[in-house]
Amino acid sequence: MANNRIVIFGAAGFIGFHLASALSKNKKSELVLVDNFVRSEFDSEFRELINQANCEFIEADARDEKFLAQLIQPADVVYNLIAFNGTGNFYEVPSDVISHSALTGINIARICAVKKVKKYYYFGSSESYAGGVENSWVPLPTPENVPFVISDPSNPRWSYAISKQIGEMVCYANRVQYGLDFLIFRIHNIYGPRMGFDHVVPDLIKKFANGDGKVLGPEQTRSFLYIDDAIKLILELSVKSEAGDISESVINIGSDLEVRIQEVAEILKCLINPALDLVSQEAPVGSVARRKPDIGTLRKYISFDPLSISEGLARTKQDYFQNKRF
Repeated sequence: MANNRIVIFGAAGFIGFHLASALSKNKKSELVLVDNFVRSEFDSEFRELINQANCEFIEADARDEKFLAQLIQPADVVYNLIAFNGTGNFYEVPSDVISHSALTGINIARICAVKKVKKYYYFGSSESYAGGVENSWVPLPTPENVPFVISDPSNPRWSYAISKQIGEMVCYANRVQYGLDFLIFRIHNIYGPRMGFDHVVPDLIKKFANGDGKVLGPEQTRSFLYIDDAIKLILELSVKSEAGDISESVINIGSDLEVRIQEVAEILKCLINPALDLVSQEAPVGSVARRKPDIGTLRKYISFDPLSISEGLARTKQDYFQNKRF
């Protein structure tokens, strides 16, 4: 990847920012960073990133096909991390969620295919098969080759899941029609510094710091992976993929350690406000009770020892307090 022109969509977002920061360390690479700040923030950290000599920033809407056709060039490596996620958004602005998440996936994949980019990386989501988990139609741990399910189209929560399903489907469609060379990273509960507040870990950090002990869905489980571990895996897989060493089209990115939300809350309580009384509350309707990816494919290519949940939460809490993110 040393001499690639690398285009990153969603570069100001949580995973996009950390990925771009890591890639920018290779000064032989030319990075084009794209975001429209619908979900992300133009903060001092992002400003510092785009001021690097090998980084070009473009504020634009990736739903615009004409813009994409002008931007993307043959032999580019393209990472699509666009995600209008966050549980509140699923319920409050589901039409916007679909527009920004699905249309961008459709348009970017097609332009990449037509332009014959070197590689297209699409960032999928475990939400794509969440309906199958909810109805016990797919196994736990969950491998990559399970059916996609939308449990209830009338529940706006599924606006994001169906958008990410479309994003994966268009990769295959463009492979068939145009020969698109792609790899899908199906993301599972990545957490860490600078991830906003629309996720369970920063939400609990903010609430506990403000004396609010409410914990939604404490008996639910997730398989958390710290952001530094996730980026390391993504970069290593990218190198192997571009060398032609990966035969699969989808790889789960996550941890095989299933952790209860109650355990996360207890760790953060001790770090932030030990005297706080935790109050259990029902999870939002449609929220999946369990999530645990099968990472056998990932471990087939990479050996790794992920950071413990205790250490990862401590680092995340320290970042939010030191950088006064709330």
